[in-house]
Amino acid sequence: MEVTVADHADFSLAQLRYFVTSAEIGNISIAAQQLHASQSAVSMAIQRLEKHLNTTLFFRHRTKGVSLTPSGRVLLDDAKALLAQAQDMLNRSRGWQGETSGMLNVAVLRSVAPNLVPAVLRLVKEASPGLAVTIHEGTIDDVRELLRMGTCELAVTSELPGQALSFTRLAKVVMSAVVSQSDPLAPVGRATLRQLATRRLLVADLDAGHQADMDNHARIFADAKTSMPEVLLTSSIATMLGLIGVCDGFALMCRTTKSPNACGPDNVWLDIVSERPCASWVGVATVPGLTLSSRAETFVRLLEGFGYGLPDSLQALPLSRPSQAIPA
Repeated sequence: MEVTVADHADFSLAQLRYFVTSAEIGNISIAAQQLHASQSAVSMAIQRLEKHLNTTLFFRHRTKGVSLTPSGRVLLDDAKALLAQAQDMLNRSRGWQGETSGMLNVAVLRSVAPNLVPAVLRLVKEASPGLAVTIHEGTIDDVRELLRMGTCELAVTSELPGQALSFTRLAKVVMSAVVSQSDPLAPVGRATLRQLATRRLLVADLDAGHQADMDNHARIFADAKTSMPEVLLTSSIATMLGLIGVCDGFALMCRTTKSPNACGPDNVWLDIVSERPCASWVGVATVPGLTLSSRAETFVRLLEGFGYGLPDSLQALPLSRPSQAIPA
């Protein structure tokens, strides 16, 4: 007998379970007791399944319960397979949520990655060797799309306005200047923003929302009552650091003592002397309402314990985890 089904599989797993249990027992009333459901609920569910599949699954006998029709026999094995597949999916899902081992995909804002990724991956390898982390670097648009599509469960990024993501602050990271080893300020090891403003400011044009980054730089110089220097946008961090290496300006970058070489082999860090510390928040962004897996929570805990290697002058800045929605 040919079975005709609707275009959409609108039947439920509960209907399949009621059908399979009744078929195996041969009695809907006894099946209902085993399923902890009423006889009427089981009967109605099977009738709805029959209506949706446009076929009769059972012969109903007044005194002998039910027996399978030819269509019912054909569908019984398929129904069992679907229920087994659903149970397997549930078991694997529970395993994903409970395991601290396995794969974890993390998006990282490209401008944050150089200082953060090498040290954090080393920490993950030492503290949780069963956790395999794959890093996806990208612009803020890339990060948002990776989260929206479910490719990545979380993202490590600086706090940027205008992004409809849930952001959890982890640490305030100090911003330092990067200059060439041959720059006159290099032997001193520190500089004021007024001194730096006589040079060209190099900015890696990495993010679609780079205007927010430019606004942040402008705020830093405005707070120091210093004019914004001439700005040159570069195509990548590597290009930016290469230009600095040949004495073509300076850059402002987040600095950690755990990634001391992130400024490039030909450049040096300069501490910025300022009344207000030049620092920005780094944290974890997720899709609002998402419950993190145990693997992701483990990764976040490692980030919290990472400390970012802040200089002593900034160690007093509070680490906090107030989840806040960044407005769209």
